Amino acid sequence: MNGIRQKLGALTLLFFIATGCGTAQQANGQSMPSKKAMSLFNEGLKQQGYGEYDKAIEYFNQAIKKEPNYIDAYDALANTYQKRNKLDKAITTYKKLLSLKQDHYFALYELGDIYFNRQELDSSEHYYEEFLKINRNSDRYVKAAKQRMMNISFAKEAMRNPIDITPVNMGSSINTKEQEYSPAFSIDEQTLYITRRNGNLSNSRPNEDIYFATKQGAEWEKIKNLGPPINTTENEGAFSVSADGHYIFFTACSRRGGKGQCDIWLTIDREGKWSEPLNLQEPINTKHWESQPSIASNGRVLYFASDRPGGYGGIDLWKSNFGDEGWSKPTNLGPTINTSKDEQFPFIHSDNSTLYFSSEGHPGMGKSDLFVASLKPDGSWKTPKNLGYPINTTGYDWNMIVNRNGSTAYYSSDKMPDGKGGLDIYQFELPQELQAEKVSYVRGLVRDAKTKKPLQTSVILTPLDNSPNTTSYTNSNTGLFIVSLKTDIRYALTIDKDDYLFHSEYFDMPNVPVDEPFEIIIDLQKVEVGKSVVLNNIFFDTDKFELKEESKTELEKLRVFLQDNQAIRIEIAGHTDDMGSSTYNLTLSENRAKSVANYLIQNGIAEDRLTYKGYGDIRPIASNDSEEGKATNRRTEFTILTF
Repeated sequence: MNGIRQKLGALTLLFFIATGCGTAQQANGQSMPSKKAMSLFNEGLKQQGYGEYDKAIEYFNQAIKKEPNYIDAYDALANTYQKRNKLDKAITTYKKLLSLKQDHYFALYELGDIYFNRQELDSSEHYYEEFLKINRNSDRYVKAAKQRMMNISFAKEAMRNPIDITPVNMGSSINTKEQEYSPAFSIDEQTLYITRRNGNLSNSRPNEDIYFATKQGAEWEKIKNLGPPINTTENEGAFSVSADGHYIFFTACSRRGGKGQCDIWLTIDREGKWSEPLNLQEPINTKHWESQPSIASNGRVLYFASDRPGGYGGIDLWKSNFGDEGWSKPTNLGPTINTSKDEQFPFIHSDNSTLYFSSEGHPGMGKSDLFVASLKPDGSWKTPKNLGYPINTTGYDWNMIVNRNGSTAYYSSDKMPDGKGGLDIYQFELPQELQAEKVSYVRGLVRDAKTKKPLQTSVILTPLDNSPNTTSYTNSNTGLFIVSLKTDIRYALTIDKDDYLFHSEYFDMPNVPVDEPFEIIIDLQKVEVGKSVVLNNIFFDTDKFELKEESKTELEKLRVFLQDNQAIRIEIAGHTDDMGSSTYNLTLSENRAKSVANYLIQNGIAEDRLTYKGYGDIRPIASNDSEEGKATNRRTEFTILTF
């Protein structure tokens, strides 16, 4: 199919020829229908095949009027009522069929299916049981019925123990009578993207496009089509936005330049306009079906769904890592996540370790349930947890995303009583046990220190626990960037640009409030004599001058800067707060500056390019009356002496 791919599973009517119908009925003790009745029946089948369901219903009813015990006509009529979503009439017709033939396989199966979808689980269980008593084969209907019986058992227990949540429809600004699904945010959550599909889910020629809405205060503005070059006359949807909002990974089907039926594409925000999309090519895209990307907030891991060989059956979830040579060969997430049925719509939270996804194979309520799984330290996954009722229903519950605080979820469902039509997007507050880790972010503006004009620069965020770093870039037009910050990690952030002094920031996330994001303005200085840079990520224990291990990131940045600028000679200066005697502070600060100089010398920087000096507490840059001010004054910096 298109931006989504679902096996929607409604049984299709077997098309009977007149002589076949007659013979089957005779074998079951039924008289052969008249030629007129068979003619009406066959005409009904034709109309059904054309999608003219109302006409088909009329012909089947006429055939039944001619032959009141015409079993195949009742079967066809009930099936057509299902296609028209006239389920009460379908139930009545199937029951009439069973009064004529108690062991009619498909009538029993379809009644089980209809009642299941209506969440009338006792009735559904009864008809599936009767079906399984009669049909002792191992065909796909038997397998499906057994799966449903397990779903019913799970659903009854889940409904006896509901989760204390209330999904809320996002309203007419977002949802319509069409199908809305696959919500996505940039990390600041001020722009909502969705996929809209015109027509029902089984429509063979749908049109899927990406839409967006912006938030004004607490309200969402009306959804708008994202337009070209992303949307075309073909199908686009099921996508993910990078943390900084500069990149959209999305699914496009039957698009020129694609590798297979559906591929993953990338578009980049260039000065406020989305670029012409780029196909990710191999090894991400193949001749098989690739869709539903989710990019990790560090920009280094792409999760997606695919039916490529090497999986566990149906559609599986895969991931690829980004490195110096591009995207790696995708790896399957393994049997803890994937089953013999379809797993779809992966969403990796901004904490980069909590995965939400949809599955038809894990024990659940219905056609497709939502699950959550956490990444272990060794890289394997914990056993997925079903999100429970009423998040999950007996219908399709898809593509859930969770905000950076880990508390608010958005997803699509077709089984809520307040739906606008088909799949709608809902939001709710997640129970604590289902939440992802809270994540904050830093939004920065990088400017030239003199002209105040925005600069395009690299932004490197390095966790000080030796986790992989994240490289982002400021917007070339605005100088803005956004990077996410997990709340339990300390970070070094470095801004780097040719011909400018680099700038560093330190984020001590475990020890700061994170309800509000960080907003910073960084004025980069040109490389000039007399200019100084504070090294915010050089660390010492109290009253010590031995460099701590987490200082290495900053030290290496300084070493590379000096290596790339061989004409520069610098002074390394140590400073303290006013605690202790001036003599003690002077000695401590000089020893700390010396430690930095020694590291650089030991790692290839010529000694004659460096001097070091301790200034103790005589050059404060903040008041020593507060702990925050004292921490600011305890610093290491370098100044350019010659250039």
